[in-house]
Amino acid sequence: MKSMTGFGEGFCQGPLGMARAAIASVNHKTLSVQVRGDLRDLALEEQVRERVRASLGRGSASVQLAWEPAAGATWDRERVAAAWRELAALAAELGAPMPTLAEALAVAGRRSEDTLAVAPMLLAAVEEALLRLDAARKREGQSLSEAMRGLAVRMRKLHLRMTALAGARLPLVRERLAAVVAEAVGRSVPPEVLAREVAIEAQRIDIAEELTRIAAHLDALDRLLVKAEPVGRELDFLAQELGREANTAGAKANDAALSEHCIALKVAVDQLKEQSANVM
Repeated sequence: MKSMTGFGEGFCQGPLGMARAAIASVNHKTLSVQVRGDLRDLALEEQVRERVRASLGRGSASVQLAWEPAAGATWDRERVAAAWRELAALAAELGAPMPTLAEALAVAGRRSEDTLAVAPMLLAAVEEALLRLDAARKREGQSLSEAMRGLAVRMRKLHLRMTALAGARLPLVRERLAAVVAEAVGRSVPPEVLAREVAIEAQRIDIAEELTRIAAHLDALDRLLVKAEPVGRELDFLAQELGREANTAGAKANDAALSEHCIALKVAVDQLKEQSANVM
């Protein structure tokens, strides 16, 4: 199991300088990749974006690319001069201040080295960052898996208690109905009348189907938590179904102890939703 949250950083040192790639990812329903940097190479950025998409599968990732030229590297003076002239013309047209040399250098972007020589180093840095990001996602996924296993155990115990409490309600329902009807009519209640009323009330508060479905969902949860492939969407759906059954059981509980356990189950389901939102 992997988390969608993580961070990885990669470097690649060469004669021309050092490339750096930093990738941070967070949870997201789909896949989103943003590439940032001062390289101004759309083709390279698209290569990076496609590689990150292929590696992540799901989540929102922010990729920061940086290139630090080796000491002694020279600027392409002609390119910097052309960039300054272009900025100056735009500033004059807009009535803005004249550009500085630093701004012209930023627009020129490239030093004398060939972009084709720098690109492989940047891509190598991205590969290293992806490896470290994947390791971080696996570590976080292991923690999430352990937390959700603990929740599964807690929900299983709550389900067993709810089953026992639900079955113990009928004798209490019979006594309560007998007392209520007897008080209302002023005399003892015929057995057949009491039996009919108990049957109606028992049907109204019956949660056997809900308990059966909760048990099935918990079995499915146990199976998902040992899978290696992405299970985030399945976990999210399962948590919704568990929450629906817990709400229905709570509405039909008609018993303080049972209601308390239904609430505890809903709390555990909400925690499961929070954890599963970060799972691939």
